[in-house]
Amino acid sequence: MDYKLKILTNQDLPAITTLCQEASDYMTLATGQSNPAKEAQDLLTSLPPQKKVEDKTLYGIFNNQNSLIGVLDLVKDHPTPKAWMIGLLLLTPKMRDQEIGKHVHDQIMAQIKAAGGTEIRLGILKNNPRAQEFWQRQGYTFQEEKIGTVAGVLMPVYAFKRKL
Repeated sequence: MDYKLKILTNQDLPAITTLCQEASDYMTLATGQSNPAKEAQDLLTSLPPQKKVEDKTLYGIFNNQNSLIGVLDLVKDHPTPKAWMIGLLLLTPKMRDQEIGKHVHDQIMAQIKAAGGTEIRLGILKNNPRAQEFWQRQGYTFQEEKIGTVAGVLMPVYAFKRKL
């Protein structure tokens, strides 16, 4: 399982757009439609309220051929100090079910611990049971049902948390 993580920037927008197109099933599940160019731009720029650009890191997950096969959106000190939020872990459909997500999560979790983080939070679409099962296998527990925003659309999400 060879992959590498790299921080993405505006220069990577074309590759992120292609990824969003290849993984359009997620946005279609979330909002009923997909707009890869907008989704790619949102991945690079969208932030929770009161957060700054320097609080967010968008990691690209690259395979051996240096092709972008996934992304992980991470925000530090959100919603509280020392809590980090995974905004999205998305892989192209052909790269799912190969434990790449688990390995990326383990790597990011170690990085968060090393930076003094004490917990990781995330939201899961209520209508995405595969994601719920994945995150529960990673040690996350259900906290509450909330209304979240995905691509500007309000929808029910489950808030999950894991202590480090």
